[in-house]
Amino acid sequence: MSGETPEEQEPCADVGDDVGDDGQEVVDCSLVLAGFDPELLLQLAEMLGNPLALLVSKAHLSKAFCEAARNAQGLLKHIDLCVWKRTVNDAVVAAVASKCPQLSSLNLHGCKNITDEAAKAVGSGCTQLTWLDLGGRHSHVITDAALVALASGCTQLTTLNMCGCWRELTDAALVAVASGCPQLSSLDLSYSFNITDQGVVAVAAGCPQLMTLNLGGCGNITDVAVVAVASGCKLLTALNLTSSGNPYITDVALLAVASKCPQLSSLNVAYCYHITDAAVVAVASACAHLTSLDLRGCYHITNVAVVAVASECDQLTMLDLGGCFKITDEEGWRWPQGARRLTALRLLCARARRGETQ
Repeated sequence: MSGETPEEQEPCADVGDDVGDDGQEVVDCSLVLAGFDPELLLQLAEMLGNPLALLVSKAHLSKAFCEAARNAQGLLKHIDLCVWKRTVNDAVVAAVASKCPQLSSLNLHGCKNITDEAAKAVGSGCTQLTWLDLGGRHSHVITDAALVALASGCTQLTTLNMCGCWRELTDAALVAVASGCPQLSSLDLSYSFNITDQGVVAVAAGCPQLMTLNLGGCGNITDVAVVAVASGCKLLTALNLTSSGNPYITDVALLAVASKCPQLSSLNVAYCYHITDAAVVAVASACAHLTSLDLRGCYHITNVAVVAVASECDQLTMLDLGGCFKITDEEGWRWPQGARRLTALRLLCARARRGETQ
């Protein structure tokens, strides 16, 4: 190859052959790649890392490769744009959506410069999308309109991450998702502060295949929302209700989960202050597949709950009891024989027999 860098070549101009130092003809690799079948070129790009990065960054080497790369982009099914999260904007997303109609997964996690327009482009251009991550932005530039557009166009969605959307999303967005995305199996709405029972109830009714739901930090939801989820989403395996002292999540919510969701394997009710032993005992008795239980900050929990969990949950590998001040190692108390698979146990601030902190 000549000493010119790709940037010095005219975009999409045929570079042609060159002569090496030994006098042998050197063939431009872009011309070789240009002769590849688009599917083969795509497989090669995927083997080398981020396929979109290769196909776009090298497309300027020759007109032939430019055409080959364009054809291969049309076959892309998975694109991760979060590696360029500081620079990705609406125009970039619109270009991807228009050139990659077969996309099934798109990662836009942390892309703070996109707005509703990007979501609308995805909704209209990526109708085969099943996995979408719009979380981690902590901005105020995507509104309900974005999810309305996505729900209308991406009706095959099974996974949607909207974590950290803070105050811009409301129940109207969830109503749209519930209506347009009935195949949804995983939904992350953590720290969406304006979400209320109305939106969650709609999701519970419209998305019966839901298996994973993250409502951590959604301080406006109550037992009503959780009861609806338990009743409508019987396949539920993971539920996150992490709170910052939400007084509206009580034993009523967990009793509903225990009675309706026998497949539950992960439950996080950290800092749900009103949870008591009765609810934990019910979950332990009914959810035999439980592997992870987070009870941090549930200060009404006592040894009664611990005994029930350790005795009934044979599959348990993680138990967090941090801040559960009523749990003690009182004289004569022994850890039950169950929970033999436990690999992580957190007891920070649980009280020792004489009252000292462990």
